[in-house]
Amino acid sequence: MKKIYFLIIILALVVFFSSCKNKKIKTGEGEIIPNKYATGFEIQEISEGYILKVKNRFDQNNNGTYNYLLSSDVESKSNSNVIINIPVSKVVCLSTSHSAFISALNMTPSIKGISTPELIYDLEISKLYKQGEIHNIGYDNQINYEKILAISPDVVFAFGVDNTSTSSFQKLIDLGIPVVFVNDFTEANPLGRSEWIKFFACFYDRLNFACEYFDSLENKYINIKSSIPENDEKPKVLVSLPWKGIWWVPGGDSYFANFIKDAGGEYIFKNNSQSDSQNLSIEEVFTLANNIDFWLNPNNVNSKTEILSIDNRLEYFEPYKSAKIYNNNLRKNNAGGNDFWESGILNPDKILLDLKTIFYPDTTNTYSLYYYKSIN
Repeated sequence: MKKIYFLIIILALVVFFSSCKNKKIKTGEGEIIPNKYATGFEIQEISEGYILKVKNRFDQNNNGTYNYLLSSDVESKSNSNVIINIPVSKVVCLSTSHSAFISALNMTPSIKGISTPELIYDLEISKLYKQGEIHNIGYDNQINYEKILAISPDVVFAFGVDNTSTSSFQKLIDLGIPVVFVNDFTEANPLGRSEWIKFFACFYDRLNFACEYFDSLENKYINIKSSIPENDEKPKVLVSLPWKGIWWVPGGDSYFANFIKDAGGEYIFKNNSQSDSQNLSIEEVFTLANNIDFWLNPNNVNSKTEILSIDNRLEYFEPYKSAKIYNNNLRKNNAGGNDFWESGILNPDKILLDLKTIFYPDTTNTYSLYYYKSIN
C-alpha cells in the first residue's frame, strides 16, 4: 500500500512540474507557452519574467496586439512594451471576472480597487470592501481616476468593448499607471475563458500553479462532457428574453452556445456561425421557437410572472406554456451580483454539470444545481 501512495505522489509531482513545461516554442527572446484553448493572449517566458501579448480586437487587420513586459528586474527597459514589475502587490479590477481569477490564485489581498464592488459575490472580497481595504473606483464613464491614482496600483486590469472605452484609460497611462486590457470575455470556448488564469498568474509569478489548476479543471470538464448521453434526439434550447421588442440571442458559435453543445443540447440558433450576440425581433423568435424543450437564462427573472412583466405577449409564447425554464441566478447577493458571471468563468465544469442535470436529469439524480434554478 505504501508503494501505491508513493507512486501517486510521484505522478502528482510529475504533473505539477510539467504542466507548463511541455511543447514550448523557442523564439529569439525566450519560449512561447502555447495555449490549449484561449485565442486572445500569448505568454512568452523570458529569463527575468514574461512578455504578454493581448490581441487588439479593434485592430482592422486583426493582427495587432497590446504588449506587456512583466519583469522581476526593476531596471528593465523596453521601447515597445508596457513594463510591469512582478510580482505585483496592488491591483485594480474593472470586471468581476478579473477578481475571480485573482481569488483563484489565492492573491485576493492584492486587490485594492474594484468597479462596483457591491456586486461581488465572493465573501472574502466583500469582507475586505466592507473593512475599507478595497475601494470602489466607479464604473464605465464614472470611473474615479483620482481614487485610482491615490491607490497607486502596480497594474489596472481593464477591458474594452469599443475604441472609446479603451482610449478613456489614456489618462492613467500618461500618469505612469500600467493598464492591461483583458479580453477573456471574447473567448467562445468555455475552457478558453478559464485558461486566462495563466495570463493573470504571470503578474504574480505563479504560472506553474495556474497551469496545474487549469489542467485539473480541464480534466473535470472533459470527464463530464464524455459522460453526456449520445442521443440522436437532443433537447432543443432557447436562451434569454426580449428587451424593448428586441431579442438578443447568443451567436451559434458563442460561449454559451458551446456550453449547450457540450452538454448535449441543441441550440435552436446553432446554424448562426457568429460568436457575438445577434438581435432578432420578438416575432422572429416566436416563429422559430415553437418546439422548445428548455428555455435558459431569461435575464434576471425569478418567476414566470416576472417574464410577463418584461413583455405581456410572452403569455402566448409556446415555450412559456410548455418548456422547462431555468435561470442561472441561483447564486446572487443582495445587490443583484450574479456569481455565474463571476466564479463561473473558473467553474465551467460546474456549469456543464448543471446543464447536463437539466437536460438529462436521470443521469445525475443525486446532484443539486449549483448556478441554476427552476423558474415556475
